[in-house]
Formats: sequence, structure tokens, C-alpha cells
Amino acid sequence: MDYFLIGLETIIHCWYPFHIMRLYTINLDRSTERLRRVKVFFGKQNLKLTRISAIDSQVISDTEYATLTAKQCWVEPLTRGEVACFLSHRLALQHIAKEAESYGAIFEDDVILSKSAHFFLKDSGWIPKGVDILKIETQHKKVRLGPSITVREGFTIARLKSTHIMAAAYIVSKQAAARLAGQMNCVSIPFDHFLFNFEYGIAPFLNIYQQVPAIAMQAELTSTLENERAQNKRAKKQKRRLIQTLHREVRRIGTRNCNGLQGLIINTITNEQWKRIPFEKD
Repeated sequence: MDYFLIGLETIIHCWYPFHIMRLYTINLDRSTERLRRVKVFFGKQNLKLTRISAIDSQVISDTEYATLTAKQCWVEPLTRGEVACFLSHRLALQHIAKEAESYGAIFEDDVILSKSAHFFLKDSGWIPKGVDILKIETQHKKVRLGPSITVREGFTIARLKSTHIMAAAYIVSKQAAARLAGQMNCVSIPFDHFLFNFEYGIAPFLNIYQQVPAIAMQAELTSTLENERAQNKRAKKQKRRLIQTLHREVRRIGTRNCNGLQGLIINTITNEQWKRIPFEKD
């Protein structure tokens, strides 16, 4: 029976090679439990993962770090973990760029899936022509979207028009993967901002869509980046003066109110949407 299924899969792949979609997970060699967990999670929906051996921050030398981050434009010093994450996603994108399939999906190893994920991850035939990146994850924050396109009952996709960070789960076209990988020789900002921040990254120059509801989100696992980030935050907090803190809070409140007014205008007088992206729950 197994031989029959393998043969059938090979025949289907030959007939329909460009719509088959490979699924990649980025995983550190030392994070064996994370790999086991994510494989079990995907296996429940009969989804096969191809592992990408992640770049380990512990092997990045001082010289390599200085060279890679020489052109950084981020508001805080990039951690080695952020640099390693950036390079690991580049590896995954390079794999997709070399494959025959039109699209591939990339997952970090702390992701969880909704019950309907398998309907969207076994092939890419449902993705409209011209989509460069499809974000299938949510951060549960409000974003600006273009008009909706129904891709399955209860599911839509829409052009993403504002920042929606996190890069734990996304689908990318072969052409976009090659373009992205070619622009990742230097690490200027964290990868999720490079991909999905409209103020810093490449997002304004790509056709990026958001799935609604999202079929993936990050699990509540301890991030491998958190220790370094926490150290940076503590150091920054110690240096911050009271007047700087007050200025930051006033600016944050002003931005929130401005976004709220902008969202009301978008939803009232345009065919676009300002909404929070939900996760499809069981």
C-alpha cells in the first residue's frame, strides 16, 4: 500500500508539478524537541515538513557579525539571534527559489496550525495569480487590507497595506523568494520587519496578501531570541531618562489615536478594511 501511495504521489507530481507546495521548517540542530513537536503537529493533518538547519547564533563570530550588520538601520542594536534568524530565512528562501514548484511555505518551529490548514498547504492552486507573499499567520493586531477575495468558504485573502510583523508562517512564490534572497546579503533589520514592515523593508515593492482568518500562529513557547532582546531592553531602560520615557508614551498614545481615526475613515468611505486578523479556532 505504501509503495502504491508513493507511486501515485510521483505521478501526480509529474502531472501537476507547479501546484504542489513544499513546506519548510527552520530548526536549530540543538532544538530537537521543537522539531519533534512541530512534526507531530503537522503530521496530524498529513502534512510533510522539510527541515532547514537554522544558522546558530553561537557560531557567528564578532567579525562576521560586524560585517553582516555594517549597514543596519534598526532602532536598536541587532542581536546575534536576530542575525541568525535573518540568515536562516534566507536559506529557506534559497531552497524555494531553486525548486520547480511555483510556491513554497516557510514555518518557524514554534508555529501551531488551525484545523483547516491542510486545505491550503497541500497545493498552491488556490492562490490567485500575481501574489508574491501570502501571510497565513496573525499577530492579533489591526492592519489595513484591500478588498477581500474569497478562496474557500469562510476564508478570504486581501492585499496587505500596513505593517503586520512576525514571520512564523508565510507562503512565497518562487520568483519572490529569489528576489528576496538576493537582497539579504546584509542584515539591516530583523527579518519579520524586513518582510512585513512597510516603513523599513521590502513590503511596499511586493504583492503581499493576508489570509483571513489566519491558519497559523506562534505557540506560547520561549523564543530563542528573547534572552538577547531582554538584555538589550534592560540596558536601554537603564539609560532612558524620565523625559524620554514621557515623550515615548505621548507619541505612542498619539499614534494609537491617529490609527483609530484612520481605521474609521477606511472602513466608512473606502472599499478597504481596517481590522484585527483572527486565528481560526477549533
